[in-house]
Amino acid sequence: MRSFSDDTGRVWQADVIEASYGSMSMLFSRLGSFDVYQSPLAAGNRLSAEHEIAAFSEMELRTRLGEAELWPGSVG
Repeated sequence: MRSFSDDTGRVWQADVIEASYGSMSMLFSRLGSFDVYQSPLAAGNRLSAEHEIAAFSEMELRTRLGEAELWPGSVG
């Protein structure tokens, strides 16, 4: 799990989730809210996905958050 701040200073956490058919995704959740977004990862397993997230710069995390889709049922 990684924590980072968006361009407005709000704190987010990025974590790995196993999605359908064995694919991996990154979940973004904003601290103090119910905002949750998801973004696909290229990794084929959880360990690789965790390494992929660890290697992202904060700028890359912000970019991926901006491109992420709202998690079904999330407030957004």
